[in-house]
Amino acid sequence: MTWRPAVLSLGFNMDRDGKRRKPIWTNVVILGILLPGFALWGAYRVFTTSTSIGLWVLALAMYLFTMFGVTLGNHRYWTHRGFEARLPLQVLMAVASGMSMEGDIQQWVMNHRAHHRFADVVGKDPHSPYEYAGWRGYKGLAWAQGVWLLFAYERPPEYRLHRDLADDRLVQWQRRAFPALVVANFLVPLAFYPLYGWNAVLIAGALRTAALMTATGFVNSVCHKWGSRARDSRGHEYRADDSRNNTFVAIVAGGEGNHSWHHADPACPRHGRKIALDAEALAAGASPDRGWRPDATWHLIQLLARAGLIDKIREPKVKIYFADKQQMPNPSLLQTHLLWHIEDPEPAGADKVLVS
Repeated sequence: MTWRPAVLSLGFNMDRDGKRRKPIWTNVVILGILLPGFALWGAYRVFTTSTSIGLWVLALAMYLFTMFGVTLGNHRYWTHRGFEARLPLQVLMAVASGMSMEGDIQQWVMNHRAHHRFADVVGKDPHSPYEYAGWRGYKGLAWAQGVWLLFAYERPPEYRLHRDLADDRLVQWQRRAFPALVVANFLVPLAFYPLYGWNAVLIAGALRTAALMTATGFVNSVCHKWGSRARDSRGHEYRADDSRNNTFVAIVAGGEGNHSWHHADPACPRHGRKIALDAEALAAGASPDRGWRPDATWHLIQLLARAGLIDKIREPKVKIYFADKQQMPNPSLLQTHLLWHIEDPEPAGADKVLVS
């Protein structure tokens, strides 16, 4: 009965070249079956049982704590080194990151660095929404949203382990402690069982964890399909990949939804940003960016800096210019435009000004 695994996997167990993917069975059971099942149970109890303000405060507090473990810790600190953090804050971020259940720091960072190197390139980006073309393109969105976590990703040799992570004792401790931190993610709400019963675990535990993973998954799926593109001081759109700025995702994911700006300037820890147009762009009639760019993680960075826990922040520039290579998609991405019927970009100008 060899057909069963293929049917149950909905075809995700084969890549676009016909090569079989290796499932990560721990993730399949925990992230693919148990967590969604208990989260749905929690969602059912939201509408069928009595809930109190205290329960929702607990759920929100744990959502924000674990979210910042990912956005502030994994992403803007360990992946892109957008600032320096004191050791107590590093420990707190490492614990929060582990409790998010999104993988240990080392794994998360290496996958995300590979994503930046091969953004939207089929077969190389760990979670490209163009990996699958079926279901009118939505199969690729499902892959990027979270299905990719259920299968092993073979990184290129230069993206297997970087020295800054290998030499970081806290990162290596968190890697070993990750299973215990996942358990702690549910032990904390379980401690409130006397107050809220099983709703503490099902709503503040499972449902809240699934909500966070859904929100951060939107960055990989929604923010590579719907939203606006970053524009530089000449009014030129960022086109090297299909990253987008999506306000809704920015709200629920602590600013990570400002994804096009992040791809255009990865080292900058402020994702929700705007730039000033230069005189030539204004004279040509280019309109300034008037969209709302919420970025809770950036506001937290500023708060922690005032508290003395963060310093050496890479400040965003008022004016920025994209190089021509950041305005034209690569050949692999051009092929995805055919699949998604995305409009071709305008030809890049003759000037080749780097980010400044």
